[in-house]
Amino acid sequence: MPNAYDAYRTADVSTADPVTLTTMLYEGALKALKKARMFHADGRRERFLDETQRAHLIIGELLATLDHEKGGEMAANLAAIYAYSIRCIIDSTTGDVAKLDEAEKHITRIAEAWRSATTELRIAAATAAEQGEAVA
Repeated sequence: MPNAYDAYRTADVSTADPVTLTTMLYEGALKALKKARMFHADGRRERFLDETQRAHLIIGELLATLDHEKGGEMAANLAAIYAYSIRCIIDSTTGDVAKLDEAEKHITRIAEAWRSATTELRIAAATAAEQGEAVA
């Protein structure tokens, strides 16, 4: 029987807009990378592999959802970074654990840029809505 938190997270994901879902994917990937590093340091190989797989799947989802037609060069650049990050994660599972840092560095930069851009867009939309209401 699922617990209340799992039910809440499922409802949260199923009702979230694409911007929020993308933010959640970045957060999930970064959390999985941090946990993988922690499990590796604790010598918990199975849990380490679980978290690297989770990060791999999440970044794979980010890669799969890129719109190359509308995204153009930006989508191509993101695709290359995501693919490189996935390779780093795979390399970490075969002995080069420092590659997790490399993947985390790239995903963190993209996540920060995403958060900044979405915040700016939301502020601009709210400002435009306020100005529209003031004029009306």
